[in-house]
Amino acid sequence: MTCMNATALIAEDEPLLAAHLKAELARLWPALSVVATVGHGEAAVQQSLALRPQVLFLDIRMPGLS
Repeated sequence: MTCMNATALIAEDEPLLAAHLKAELARLWPALSVVATVGHGEAAVQQSLALRPQVLFLDIRMPGLS
């Protein structure tokens, strides 16, 4: 898999911000596949380890684990 066809995870506890980021990424990097969007820190860790995305977009203040 090349960088042009990368996978990503979005960790954002504000659903509207997560949706906006996902939409902007689709517009700017159409080949990027967002494999998960999570809303709290523990899920970000679990899904990152399980799915192994190449790119992580992380909110710095998340419920449960920042």
